[in-house]
Amino acid sequence: MPDSTVPDSTELAFDRDGSIVVDGVPVAWERWSRPGAPSVVLVHGTSAHTAWWHHTANWLADAYDVVAVDLSGHGGSGRRSEYDLDTWSREVLAVVDEVCGGTAALVGHSIGGLVTGGAAAARPDAVPALVLVDCVVSEPGEDGRPPAVRGDTVFPTVEDALDRYRLMPPQPVPDVRILTYVAERSVRPVSGGWAWKSDPAIFGALDTGRLTASLADVRCPTAVVRGELSQIVPPDAAEVLAGLLGRPIAQYDVPNAYHHVMIDQGAPFGRLLRRALDELLTPVSADRGKE
Repeated sequence: MPDSTVPDSTELAFDRDGSIVVDGVPVAWERWSRPGAPSVVLVHGTSAHTAWWHHTANWLADAYDVVAVDLSGHGGSGRRSEYDLDTWSREVLAVVDEVCGGTAALVGHSIGGLVTGGAAAARPDAVPALVLVDCVVSEPGEDGRPPAVRGDTVFPTVEDALDRYRLMPPQPVPDVRILTYVAERSVRPVSGGWAWKSDPAIFGALDTGRLTASLADVRCPTAVVRGELSQIVPPDAAEVLAGLLGRPIAQYDVPNAYHHVMIDQGAPFGRLLRRALDELLTPVSADRGKE
């Protein structure tokens, strides 16, 4: 089993980036290359982007070929006229095929977990393992869905935009440096000032259908990583998912973490995510290590 101890969770620069076209729209990706190692694809949540993972990659890149993707309507990817979870799942699978050589473990945060779940259900041959990071596993009520942002707000300066950057749902942030880091990478220049990179229309993907429907069809080994203090995911998430899938599901609670685990408890989250991947992808070695 690979060593899960690394010095810290400082930002690790990716060594490759690019984009692929999926259904006519460019989908951006970043890569921390390790040729020959198992591939892991990281998928962000609503209104986020690849930089949310930059302080997590350091915990993974010594043992895995790590790729982070911007879903359409987010970060450096193009925009669509409308969005849905199935399209985002196809985008992830296209990255798996074209960047990772056809197979990759998937890690999805929040809505990104449902996107990766959809990808795993659609292509079990391509996804050997799945980690859901503070992702709902049973259908949320209306008050459990992310609030929609209506319209592209234009701020006169970058500073004005950064002053308005907020996590949703609100939570304490012990290390504001990481929050500032992702906020600075969340804005784009537009006519008259600065706006968020995320497209307000992305929230249309959350307005229809059952968000968690695809989870019942996931067949690969799966784990749950949740914030101990999460306002979104209940403490029995793995038990609920195990009942749905008919097999045991490991759960790792990040101490003192809320929903945005990689921002508010970066080092503990990095360690537990690494452990989850190690144990999913090398189950025999993991079992021996516990003896």
